[in-house]
Amino acid sequence: MLSLIISSYFNKQNKDELGLETFFIIVFCVVDNLYQLLVGPQSNLRTSNNSNPIFTDVEVITIALVGELKGENSERAWWRFVNKNYGHLFPHLCSRTRYGRRLKRLSQVMEMIRQNLLYRLDANVDSYRLVDSFPFRLAKLPRLARSSKPFEYAGSVGFCPTLKEYYYGFKVNLITELRGIPIAFVLTPANPHDTEGLKQLLNEMIELGFHSMTIVIVGDKGYIGKEYAQFIKENYGIKLMAIQKNYDKKMPKSGLNVLLTKTRRLVETTIGCLTETMNANWTYCRSIKGLITKLIAKITAFNIANYINFIINEPLLQIKGFVN
Repeated sequence: MLSLIISSYFNKQNKDELGLETFFIIVFCVVDNLYQLLVGPQSNLRTSNNSNPIFTDVEVITIALVGELKGENSERAWWRFVNKNYGHLFPHLCSRTRYGRRLKRLSQVMEMIRQNLLYRLDANVDSYRLVDSFPFRLAKLPRLARSSKPFEYAGSVGFCPTLKEYYYGFKVNLITELRGIPIAFVLTPANPHDTEGLKQLLNEMIELGFHSMTIVIVGDKGYIGKEYAQFIKENYGIKLMAIQKNYDKKMPKSGLNVLLTKTRRLVETTIGCLTETMNANWTYCRSIKGLITKLIAKITAFNIANYINFIINEPLLQIKGFVN
């Protein structure tokens, strides 16, 4: 049913030709279908006297997900834009502050939608996984002393080898399947090593029910170490394959290293989409609850875009053409 609804919008036009209004409608249809399946009537989640608000939970989630795909990191600016230009789609749009509070309360529903999309994308079939991390920067180190130090008791100073610089903030640890679809993610302070983040990721996968399907995880040089690989094998029953360091630069890379490097490129593409298109590496949030809600919304929106690509037989991870 859901696939037929999505396909009907693409029979006469390509995704590059979609207007923002049409995309709002498509995302609303996807979210509404999954919300009814996973939650049922919205009164099931309400604890206040207003058990059936006229501005629905589905509308709240729809606005948030489209905004994330559009790369809007400011909740205030995005709410104003929707209120001014698309009020006819959301005639009962609530105030900005109430919208923000409701979105935080719906973070668990968005996570349920994200997990359901994994099964619809057949992400549970493959037994191979890719792991990587990316910095979530709140401030550059030279500016830290003059900043307000947001998340002072949660964030920390870490080093980003890609940018070759120290920063203050967090680290997002991510596991994907071989096509680059995110399976699980955890947010850690910036200073712990990637190996600590992988342990938390595997515990998260156990809760999601994806642990028993995973046999091999491919990582970069940050996950190297025979003792660590043995620990993962003994405690989780998973083989960790990390790219080995090439100490002699004059010698060619081994065939295994070349193969692992090619395999890992998709998780790097995923991180590129999340950080460059959806701005998943910085935030205006100033609370842990708001930050976690923001990350869940971004990855749920990313999976919805990939699910639409999956239905209309477009390449996965190509999400730029949806929101013009």
